[in-house]
Amino acid sequence: MITSFVDESPTKKVLTFEVPAEDVRKATDRTVKGMAKQIRLPGFRPGKVPPDMIRKRFAADVKNDVLEHLIQASVGEALREKKLIPLGQPKIDDLKFAFEEALSFRVEIEVRPVVEPTDYRGLKVPAGNTVPTAEEIDGLIGRIREGHSTYEPIEGRAARDGDFALVDIKGSFPKGDGKDFAADKTLVEVGGEHSMPELSAHLRNAEPGVTVTFQKDWAADVPDKDFAGKTVLYTVHLAALKSRALPALDDEFARLALTPREGEAPEGANLAMLNEKVAGSLKREKEQAVRETRRRAVLDGLLALHDVPAPGTMVESEVDSALKDYARHLSREGIDLKEAKVDWNELRKEARPSAERRVKEYLILDAIGDKENVTVTDTELDGELKRRAQAMGITFADLKAAVVKAERLEGMREELRIDRVLDFLLAEAVVAS
Repeated sequence: MITSFVDESPTKKVLTFEVPAEDVRKATDRTVKGMAKQIRLPGFRPGKVPPDMIRKRFAADVKNDVLEHLIQASVGEALREKKLIPLGQPKIDDLKFAFEEALSFRVEIEVRPVVEPTDYRGLKVPAGNTVPTAEEIDGLIGRIREGHSTYEPIEGRAARDGDFALVDIKGSFPKGDGKDFAADKTLVEVGGEHSMPELSAHLRNAEPGVTVTFQKDWAADVPDKDFAGKTVLYTVHLAALKSRALPALDDEFARLALTPREGEAPEGANLAMLNEKVAGSLKREKEQAVRETRRRAVLDGLLALHDVPAPGTMVESEVDSALKDYARHLSREGIDLKEAKVDWNELRKEARPSAERRVKEYLILDAIGDKENVTVTDTELDGELKRRAQAMGITFADLKAAVVKAERLEGMREELRIDRVLDFLLAEAVVAS
């Protein structure tokens, strides 16, 4: 029934079909007989409506049923014959149909490209250092001390670098391209590393009770799109000045820092234990960072070795997923999606390159998983669900029921499988000296 097969690309196949007139007649007769058992017309007993009358009065229904049956059968047989697995629905065009005549049509099919993984063992990855330095340990303990600081009022003088200003901030957009905002009772370090330089400049030498105004032109490439490329007029009221007092670096501070939000400090809590806990935490962070860097190196290496096309259907699905995640993030932040001025078309364009890369990575990793027979058993999948349920504070049964209801169980299995393939590649990788 296939009259031509065109291998247009690794992801696009074009087939043309011709179904003989005899097969069209047989399919039509079968459809008419089936409809005759259900159709009720005045003057005819059930099942006794003449076939010619059914063909004439219900021609459109007969045609649709015949086409559906013949196209599905023809395309299904062709897919099995050519060993093709389509992505999405095949596109049907150039359809020529008439009762008692041969049927012809053209089908465009997008398929997953065949990936033959090679040279994936021994990929080079960076070494990385997972041992925290004394400076890093001291820096984190310093930030913990800052978190337990107390603030004392400053009286009788103007603000200077190192002071903490308690301010009420209002912002407006003179060009009308943003939404006015306000932040009351905000503590800002004058001249601080993370303080806006313009704000520090206007607070420096100011005394409590003073209100200052200034304008800032934000660069177009700042991460916050609410401000990127916009001009903001700031009005800042200096309510009070405070000095920060850090707790002494002693065992008492260590016990305070080691005490969980609900509970008591661990037995023997002291400064040495705090140093040990901080060092362990930093080591885990550095190990995770090194692992992520090596994962990225492995994926970069795989993409360099394999020229894999990304099927459009898979890319669009990945883009959709990314935009849905972003929409959920906005909702969690309390942003009304109907009111938010989000250019979703522009976001789709921006998300596409990353989506294409993720699709290519998946196709390569999936092919390696097949070659290495990487699988995830039901027991292993349940183990992961139990781990996630414990982290989320819910029961295993409730989480699994929710995952099954959302039809995400097999998707989770595949995610775990791909993670295992990456783990395998990392174990086989060569650490650069």
